[in-house]
Amino acid sequence: MNKKYLQIIDELGADRILQNEPLSLHCTFKIGGPSDLFYVAKTEEEIIKAVLLARKFNISYFILGGGSNTLVSDEGFRGLVIKNEISSLELSNLDKEIKVIAGAGLKLSVFLGELLKNSLSGLEFMVGIPGTVGGAIRGNAGAFGELMGDKVIRVKILSKEGRIDWVNKEDCQFDYRESRFKHNDEIILKAEFLLEKTAQKEIAQKIAEYLNKRNGLPKEPSAGCVFVNPKPLGAGALIDQCNLKGKKIGNAIISEKHANFIVNTGGAKAKDVINLALLIKEKVKEKFGIELKEEIVLLGFDK
Repeated sequence: MNKKYLQIIDELGADRILQNEPLSLHCTFKIGGPSDLFYVAKTEEEIIKAVLLARKFNISYFILGGGSNTLVSDEGFRGLVIKNEISSLELSNLDKEIKVIAGAGLKLSVFLGELLKNSLSGLEFMVGIPGTVGGAIRGNAGAFGELMGDKVIRVKILSKEGRIDWVNKEDCQFDYRESRFKHNDEIILKAEFLLEKTAQKEIAQKIAEYLNKRNGLPKEPSAGCVFVNPKPLGAGALIDQCNLKGKKIGNAIISEKHANFIVNTGGAKAKDVINLALLIKEKVKEKFGIELKEEIVLLGFDK
């Protein structure tokens, strides 16, 4: 083992670092080789320490949330994967609204459950989307015409210079499946929202309606939508019109339920998914002249 890895293990604690941890265990695709080092950060202080150490020793690192939008290479990741499990939740009463500050590692399902319990409305559209608060902000996730970035007031980050800053919504550069956080080394720590008090019954009804609309989505392991929807047609419709539903390579298949999903039927390899994605891009470009852009994050691949 190289000296830098030993220093990281010594600083973060041998009992806290996993070596050669299979990333397939931490991603919804159930695909991916091992990470050299794997560390679970449960607090702001822990994630800041881990990131600053990786930067200090010039070790490649990756912040993993719920692993719901990530495809890991079959070879895995040469460096330190830091799993963000900052799951704090703070509620403060204001005049007509409630200020909510959520940890970036808080699972969306848990977050929405707490909002329902506290009769807070505004994020019901996120129900059924896997992942964490931080991941949803980074990729500006959303559904049914609404986006996570629309609801954010500000985001707490660790800057690339090592400072702790709050970034106001206007400076987050939110766009469809986009934010500034996808293009720099800033680490999302927490996010602040302003949500309205609403009757629990109304919130539960909205959640039920959204879940009903999501029933047609694939249930097999996947990373969600593979490609960003180009305007005006969705990627799924374009892929469907290329007659690619059901196309299979290895144990990865383009879903019959939704053509913008590639699913793992059991034992699929990352290379199978990549080859299907390349086939999709080729056929869509050939038929429509549109260059599809990946929505999923690729980890451990040669650029």
